[in-house]
Amino acid sequence: MTDNGWSVISDDWKPVGHTIDEQNLLHDMSIVVAAWPEYAEDNIPKVPSLSADGHLLVLSVGASRIRYGVSLTFITVYPTDMKTVLPKNISSHPLSSNQQSLWCIFSDGSVTPVYTYDSKYGNDRASLLDCPLSPFADDQLWKLNQTIRVYLASTTTKDRKIPILKAFVKVPVVSITSSNSSQESFTLCTSPLHNKAKYLVQWIEFHRLVGFSKFVIYNTTDTDNYLSTIINIYTQKYPGLVDVVQWNFSTLGLVDVLPTRYFQTEALHDCLIRYGDQSEWLGMLDLDEYIVPLPPYETIVDYVHANFGRRIIGSINLWSQFFCTKNASAYTSEENDTNRLTIGRFTFRARNLYKSGREKYLYRPRFVQYLSIHHQIVGLSKEQPSEKHITLAHYVSMSRLRTMPGCGSNETVDDSGIRNRFATKVKTAIATLMNKH
Repeated sequence: MTDNGWSVISDDWKPVGHTIDEQNLLHDMSIVVAAWPEYAEDNIPKVPSLSADGHLLVLSVGASRIRYGVSLTFITVYPTDMKTVLPKNISSHPLSSNQQSLWCIFSDGSVTPVYTYDSKYGNDRASLLDCPLSPFADDQLWKLNQTIRVYLASTTTKDRKIPILKAFVKVPVVSITSSNSSQESFTLCTSPLHNKAKYLVQWIEFHRLVGFSKFVIYNTTDTDNYLSTIINIYTQKYPGLVDVVQWNFSTLGLVDVLPTRYFQTEALHDCLIRYGDQSEWLGMLDLDEYIVPLPPYETIVDYVHANFGRRIIGSINLWSQFFCTKNASAYTSEENDTNRLTIGRFTFRARNLYKSGREKYLYRPRFVQYLSIHHQIVGLSKEQPSEKHITLAHYVSMSRLRTMPGCGSNETVDDSGIRNRFATKVKTAIATLMNKH
């Protein structure tokens, strides 16, 4: 400390903040943060958590080199959803992004402003907070491959003298080296899974055959440990092929607004931030959805190279081709056989693609910023591919009957094309995986 009580950090201090009071508040907080040891008992909530002021519910945080330059992104629950999501006994005071003044303070005391965006498209809602990495944090992450400690500070009110939230952030080694690769990489993330891992292997092996090179499992529940067993097999046979993100917030007592989802829009953005640096193309699918290149294309890689090359686009839209049960009221014996592949169980489909929603998409992370479940929200152009080149095979639920669009009586056609092209190859790939294990 100097004679006037300011830390030596003031020698290099560049004022940030709109007013003198805000500048002084941030300066004082930066001194406190820089003085804290790495694992200080600071009583500041750690991500995932409700912020100390009750204004934010942050589920995850990650760093990216392609998002707004080099930045850190906090993924938060949409403010109007917070009280529904949190346990009734937890007090919160949600504020929309434009009502808050937020800052990132890094462990060396450097400060950068937070830019906020509340993304809303129907029921697909999430809020993202982005702050540039300071030179210190940038070097720690990508030059030294160190974990960085970052604090979220608020000057929304002047009575808060310490940060409201903290996080520890690390980037995978592959993201440091992947930019040197000339091979375009395609990554698929799963929607948050609830004990659905028994359908996972066939889904991964199919998509490996058509060119995807990385799979990310967003795991919510695995009560029978089946997923753990599968991941162990993949880790031994194909190291680095499959990652698992534990996407469970039961320790916070959180319940999603929509019971059929589990913070899926937030998971979409988490996938974008975590894997956008490593992948030229990303997508998030359910396990009953299969991206199928159509002849003459054998792989997604071939299809994208031939039709889009290096054109600067945001995403490729994929209308659903719904596959149904032969009879609406019951499975046939073939459809009821869960030992068969999904692409072999169901061969009756709607006559036409469904174009009134329910689509999915592949996107280029460097050219999109905000997402919904069924299409990008903010980004460069959305491309509509030829129906003759690629399709999204969307299968009737594997475990229970449900009505699919275009699957009424006399509306379906028998189409075994996907089964005939891929079933034997998928079975062989699964056998190879299991036998090697």
